Amino acid sequence: MSHTLVQDPAISAAGLRLVAHDPATLDVSHTKATAGGSDGDDRDDQVHVRFLASPINRVDMMLLAGRYPIKPKYTQDGQPIPGFDGCGVVVQCSSPSSNLKPGDLVIPRGLGLGTWRREAVVPSSALVKLPSGIPPLGGALLRSGALIAWLLLEAVRPLERGDCVIMSAGTSSVAHFLVQLARRRGIDVVLVVRDRDVAELDKTRNRLLGLGAAAVLSETELASGKSASAPLLSKHPPVLALDCVYGRVGQLLLDCLAPKGTFSLVGLLAGPQASINVTTQHLFTKQLAIKPFRGSEILNSMGEAKADELIGHVAGLLAQGSLIIPHLTVVSWERNIETGIEDRLINAVEKAKKDNIGTGKIVWVFE
Repeated sequence: MSHTLVQDPAISAAGLRLVAHDPATLDVSHTKATAGGSDGDDRDDQVHVRFLASPINRVDMMLLAGRYPIKPKYTQDGQPIPGFDGCGVVVQCSSPSSNLKPGDLVIPRGLGLGTWRREAVVPSSALVKLPSGIPPLGGALLRSGALIAWLLLEAVRPLERGDCVIMSAGTSSVAHFLVQLARRRGIDVVLVVRDRDVAELDKTRNRLLGLGAAAVLSETELASGKSASAPLLSKHPPVLALDCVYGRVGQLLLDCLAPKGTFSLVGLLAGPQASINVTTQHLFTKQLAIKPFRGSEILNSMGEAKADELIGHVAGLLAQGSLIIPHLTVVSWERNIETGIEDRLINAVEKAKKDNIGTGKIVWVFE
C-alpha cells in the first residue's frame, strides 16, 4: 500500500486525512499514467517518482486556509493533494528517451505537484533534475528556500558590494540562505526576528551572526532604536527591505530605508488584513520604490531553460556544502504506518500553523 495526505475540509477541523491506496504504477508500453493519483498529460513522458523529503511551508498553510491563489493539480480519492515542494528519486520512466533516468534526484518544476505523499506518476516536464550529491533535505528546501533567497538578492533591484539589506522573519529558511549568499557577494544583511526572552534572543543572534549576518535585531529593538546595532542602520541605512511579515514590522522596515531604496513585500505572516502607512515622506521626499515579490513569476519570465540552469547552480552550492542547511524539525512517515500515523502527521501540520518561536521548519521524511 501507498499513502497520501489529502485536503478534505469535511472530514476534520484540520482539513486533512490520510488515504491508503494501491502503489503508483507505470505502464512502459505507453505514456499514460495509470495510478498514484496522477492526471498528467498522456502526450508527455511519464515518470514514477518516490518522494524522499517534503517541507511544510507557509504557503501550504495558506492553501489549507483557502488564502492561496494556486491550487494543487493532483488528487487522490477525489481530494486535492497539498505540498508545493519536495525532493524525490526517479523509480521508472515510461520512455527510454526521457530526459530523466532511474535514480535521478528531482524537485517539482512548478507549483501544485502535491508532495505530501510517498509516490506519484507525473509528466517528466513537471520535474527538474538535480545535480548528484545534494542531500534530499537540501533538495526539499531548494525551491522555497535557497532559490527564493537567490532571487531576492538578484532580481528585486541591483545590489553592489557594501550595500545593506534588511529582512524580517529573520529565522526563516529563506533568511538563513540569504545571509550566506549575501556574504559571498559582500552585501550586509540585517535580520529582524520576533521578540523572545533575553537568553533565546542571544542564542538566535549568535547563530545568525555566525552565518554572516551583519546584525540581528528583535522587533522591539528595531522600533526603539536601542540596540548595539542601531548605529549601523543610521550610518549605513539599507537600500533594500525584504518584508515577510507586513503590518507593524513592515512599517519599521519601510521607515528605515535609505533614500531611493526599495521595499519588497515577500510575505504576509501578519495576516491578509495587515497594512502599512505609505506617506509623501516615503514616496516624494525619499522616493522609495514599493513592489511585490513573486518568485514563480520571476522564474516563468526567465524561460524554462534559464530557470533550470539557475536551479542547477543553486543546487550545486548545496551539493558542495557551500550553503548550510538550517536546523529542521523532521517528521518521519514510517513504513509500518498502521499505528497513529495520521494523527502524528496532522499534529505536525497543526504545529506548523502555530509557528511558535523555536519550532523551525518541519519536513516530512519518507523511508
